Amino acid sequence: MISLSSVICNMFASATPIALAGVGGMFGERSGITNIGLDGTMLFAAFTAVTACYYTGSPWIALLAGILSGVLVSFLHAYFCISLKVDQTIIGLAVNILAASVTVYASSSIFGNKGFTPSVTKLPSVSIPGLRDLPVVGAFFDSASLVTLLVLPVVLLAHYLLYKTPFGMRTIAVGQNPQAAFVAGVNVKKTQYIAVMLGGLTCGMAGAYLSISYLSMFVRDMVSGRGFIAIAAILFGRYSPFGIFAAALFFGLADAMQIALQGIVTIPNEVIQCAPYLLTILAVTVNEARTMRRSGIK
Repeated sequence: MISLSSVICNMFASATPIALAGVGGMFGERSGITNIGLDGTMLFAAFTAVTACYYTGSPWIALLAGILSGVLVSFLHAYFCISLKVDQTIIGLAVNILAASVTVYASSSIFGNKGFTPSVTKLPSVSIPGLRDLPVVGAFFDSASLVTLLVLPVVLLAHYLLYKTPFGMRTIAVGQNPQAAFVAGVNVKKTQYIAVMLGGLTCGMAGAYLSISYLSMFVRDMVSGRGFIAIAAILFGRYSPFGIFAAALFFGLADAMQIALQGIVTIPNEVIQCAPYLLTILAVTVNEARTMRRSGIK
């Protein structure tokens, strides 16, 4: 029998890295820089966080290390795309490939194992009095991840930055027409650098969450395509923080349902595990079809 409480807990757990990476990728997209290297950025951050926690014993230092790793990788992505004018898709793919290989090599060199690292101290869970006694959702608030609880504030802050501040207005202007923004006195490169690195901050948080909150170790290729699902959430959410958050919850629910259905239905587990990714493809297809219809393209 499917437990609704477990589905809700798993939905929020699965949606957390997608929402954080999606909001981060949105800032780059809004400034005119596409980052398909979200997967690799999260993978670098996940490994960095575990390594920092292993040597310091502090999950808080590990979280900060993961965030800084995401910012650094995003800075390098911005440097190649903005300053050196390298193709954005090629750089994004390079980040993903490098992350997959470098983290395996580093894991083997540091921990003596290519597949996974030793367990480390996880970020503490939070129990919220009052909310933990609620029916159905109470289980989530009884042992909620701190990073998961930060997702909604991050979304609110992203919405405020994008639509209520001069920086947000400059970012949108640069993304829509960089030449016009330059003529208007906007420092285009500076705005793009900040936007991409801001995305790296939330991607770093997402990667650290996977290795020191969702799990307590680094596992080879543990991001498992969540960066690409985050890109789908950006498209499906129409480049807005709240839309991305809603899309992340949708994809999180799909993942939670495939977990709940394993062992219950007679469909092979491999097919069930593909469900979130099939829904991602469907969501992107529907979104593109809707966009083309509104544009009058047949």
